[in-house]
Amino acid sequence: MSAFRPAPPPRTVRKVSDAPDFAPRTRPAVLITQGRIDQQLGKIASLTPHDGRLKSFRLLIAVLAVADGRRRERFCSDGCGHAWHRLAVGTPEASA
Repeated sequence: MSAFRPAPPPRTVRKVSDAPDFAPRTRPAVLITQGRIDQQLGKIASLTPHDGRLKSFRLLIAVLAVADGRRRERFCSDGCGHAWHRLAVGTPEASA
């Protein structure tokens, strides 16, 4: 059984692609909403030129941030035991 979800919800990709750094109809934004994410990641990794892969990586990180924010609101709003929710930028714990 695969741990991958079929694809991120289109609303998540739209939220990210509405940001000034991303366009909703770029190839990576379209690919991650089509089919199984594990298959689409392979296609994204083979994009050329290198700049396309860099933008794809930034898009994927932004999608993960939106999804994590949504999950955090839903499951961790009353507090949780996840150590990564207590990290602060610039602290020794954040770089460990």
